[in-house]
Amino acid sequence: MGSHSVSLIISSYNQPNCLRLVLAGFAAQDDLDFEAIIADDGSDADTPALVAGLAAEAPFPTTFVTQRRTAFRKARILNQAALASRGEQLIFCDGDCVPFHDFIAVHRRRYQPRAYCVGGYAYLDLEQSQSLTPEAVRQGTHERFLTPAERRHLGWVHWKSRFYRWIGTRDKPKMLGGNFSVGRQAFEEVDGFDESFDGFSGEDSDLRNRLNNVKARSISLWSEAHVCHLDHGLDPRRCDKAAVRAKRDPQVYYGGRTRTRAVRGLSQHTSEA
Repeated sequence: MGSHSVSLIISSYNQPNCLRLVLAGFAAQDDLDFEAIIADDGSDADTPALVAGLAAEAPFPTTFVTQRRTAFRKARILNQAALASRGEQLIFCDGDCVPFHDFIAVHRRRYQPRAYCVGGYAYLDLEQSQSLTPEAVRQGTHERFLTPAERRHLGWVHWKSRFYRWIGTRDKPKMLGGNFSVGRQAFEEVDGFDESFDGFSGEDSDLRNRLNNVKARSISLWSEAHVCHLDHGLDPRRCDKAAVRAKRDPQVYYGGRTRTRAVRGLSQHTSEA
């Protein structure tokens, strides 16, 4: 698969309307040399049915990985998806983030085995989100929602990210779970996501902190690799992220600032196999 193999991991929970648009965006990539793993946190039956139908037509191999829904367990299903993947580079995207046409190509171009890349977001309102169809996404309509002001903001975040790397700030650059990639070598070195984040979020920031602690190189793609984040109203059944964030355990959330490996990570699944 090209100069190095790429595995795209898309997280989702009860977001079929969004996921349909996201997969249309990946079907229209300039670089289609990747596999896709859908990491599903126990969605209702319409999501696996949707994925099965779209996978049959997708121009890339698609695998669906799911688990029984007990709480917000995104970290666990992302680890399961990573174990099911084969790529040297793992690219992560959320099921409500529609990629620009060069998303895969940009992440691939900046790959390093012991590095991670963080990309940028354009946030769409409900009216913009509802106006999109799979065909409109394939034609790149969503990319035109990125305004000049937003491009300037993304550029500003990019330079801040480079500055944070230069001064060695431990809990920067800003990394959101819907647009980042990491070399498998670095991902396995820190033992993947920490599944101690059971019922609350922050797993992406924790991963970043531990990657920084092992001196993995951070690469800012805020001015290069973009996604359009769809409005949450498009799929009202999705989990309430505000409530999930409110449940954070401070000991777990801040513990990763000093650790290098996950408390409960990839290795627990390989030892169980």
